[in-house]
Parts: sequence; structure tokens; C-alpha cells
Amino acid sequence: MAVVLPDRELTAYVLAHPWARDPLGTPVPPPPDARPEPRGTWPGAATEQSDGSWTLRVDPQAWPLEQGDVLGDGTLTWTVVTALLKRVPGYGAADYIAVTASLNPPEVP
Repeated sequence: MAVVLPDRELTAYVLAHPWARDPLGTPVPPPPDARPEPRGTWPGAATEQSDGSWTLRVDPQAWPLEQGDVLGDGTLTWTVVTALLKRVPGYGAADYIAVTASLNPPEVP
């Protein structure tokens, strides 16, 4: 088993889940510019893939993460596409959250 060491600190910006619903029961996401307060900062790692997507590994203390949540390292931010909590039986220190994400464009002042 290979262990990927953290190479950055990742802050989680987690949206309210489940989303509010309209009168017909359809989930209504928050406005695209809505960004909640940070929930916490934990060790993690990020790697760009050949197809332009990103894989991130996040400390399990950040769980739960859902599609649409944002992770940032102070320079870059990513929007979570999928997140899966991976537990290593007998080795809790090796647990992590496997995240696929898309890189957000830089914010323009």
C-alpha cells in the first residue's frame, strides 16, 4: 500500500445540505456566489490529472463533504464533484477522504 503524504493545508467551505426545496419539492441550490464560513483546515494533498480534473486527499475530520462544497489551500480552490470516506481497517491514521474536484478559476477583484 502506498501512502500519499500531505502537501498542503485544505480548508473546507461546506454548503448547507440538504438544500432548501421550492414549493414543488425540487432542491434549490444556494446562489453561485454564496460561500459559507470555513468549517476547518486539515492536512491534505492535491494532484492534477491528465484530463484536467483533480484528485484530492483530505483528512477524515473534514467529513462529510458533498458535491458542490469547496476546498481551498489559500491559493487555489476546488469544487467537490465526488467525495468518498476511505477507511483502512486496523490503521485509523491512514484513513482519508478521496475527492474528485474541478479547479475553480481565480477570483478577479
